[in-house]
Amino acid sequence: MRRFLLAVPFLFACAKGETPPADSAAMAAAPAALTEADFAGTWSGTATAEGDTTVLAHWSIMCATGTCRLTTAENPKDTVVSSYVLDADSAMGTTQPFADATQGGTMVTEKWAGKVSGNQITGHGTTTLVAKPDSSTRFAFTGTKLP
Repeated sequence: MRRFLLAVPFLFACAKGETPPADSAAMAAAPAALTEADFAGTWSGTATAEGDTTVLAHWSIMCATGTCRLTTAENPKDTVVSSYVLDADSAMGTTQPFADATQGGTMVTEKWAGKVSGNQITGHGTTTLVAKPDSSTRFAFTGTKLP
């Protein structure tokens, strides 16, 4: 008897019912998947503390084949390396540990995610202290892909 009771929901789930009315929002085409050709190249932009408009950094980043190299106008001699993956219309990355000059040289890592639309990117990330993994700050960024 128990086996039969477990099968009842499947019978209803598989039964043919009325065709629901078409929903124009549901029928809208999903955005095209981001490709390496779309993302690879040089981007430049600004970063702010999340929820603030004060610019913390003016950055430039070169990305290709899963690796990005970032420099900032504020610390042009330092290069921050990150690896990234593409998923749907976004890119997500993680930096190698680096000495953050804005935090007195404290070693940090960053995780970031950016949504690409044409030649624009908007996103957010988290900076985490290497010595205190439970201590982090959030940031937002915007940028433009250079021709």
